Amino acid sequence: MVKSYVDYATDNITVYRFCEFNCIYCWAWRIPLFSSRISRGKYNPIEETMKYLRIKEKRTIVISFTSDPYPFKETVAKITRRVLEVLSKAKQHRILILTKNPVAAAIRDIDIMLSHGDMWLGTTITTLDDDVAEKIETHAPLPYMRISALKFAHRKDVKTWLSIEPIIPYVTLPEEIVEQTIDFIDWYVLGSFNYYNYSRIKLPKVNRYIPDKFTRRELATWYNLHIPKAIRLLKEYNKPFYIKKELKKYLGD
Repeated sequence: MVKSYVDYATDNITVYRFCEFNCIYCWAWRIPLFSSRISRGKYNPIEETMKYLRIKEKRTIVISFTSDPYPFKETVAKITRRVLEVLSKAKQHRILILTKNPVAAAIRDIDIMLSHGDMWLGTTITTLDDDVAEKIETHAPLPYMRISALKFAHRKDVKTWLSIEPIIPYVTLPEEIVEQTIDFIDWYVLGSFNYYNYSRIKLPKVNRYIPDKFTRRELATWYNLHIPKAIRLLKEYNKPFYIKKELKKYLGD
């Protein structure tokens, strides 16, 4: 079993050994060491999933951090669906699906989510601007499509969650994202722009404020301006949320 390296989950199941969405901020596929490890991974995701049926203590399993579980190939291959079918029998665990293609998930696998009882459908949103998203998440479904899918899932009584990560200065307005999604999201995760990305990756000029490279000070300024606004909204609407440890370092007390 693969332990999770994020602080809000215990385990991670990687279904596919590639990701076709080409998000320019993705650390997993832009660091050669990590991309090589992911691509060379040997375990069979279905066999790996079977192990969780024997574990009695509750685990929180994410599908998945390192590659999207709903590439376009999933329409035919249905490997993620088979993984979820196995996990649907493991009701002692919490399952967090994280995908930039929740349309496919909501259309095809909502029956499995509902049968489990603690299986959540989530997506990542870094911006509500579809034009900007096309430049930084070049092959992923647009934000409005992801949001529509979670609205649909929420109406069907599926638990929904949103990962606002990475929060990129001059691109991501977390308070605006929260405000626009508060009616159909059950849980939020907020995360920072990690070191590898902000110090090395050159973002496209999606607006005139984007610098060639971010500094830690610029991140801290943006986060301390906008994260408290998002937190106030979440508390006002009594929405549970989680701030990742990397982001907490910028916020202080």
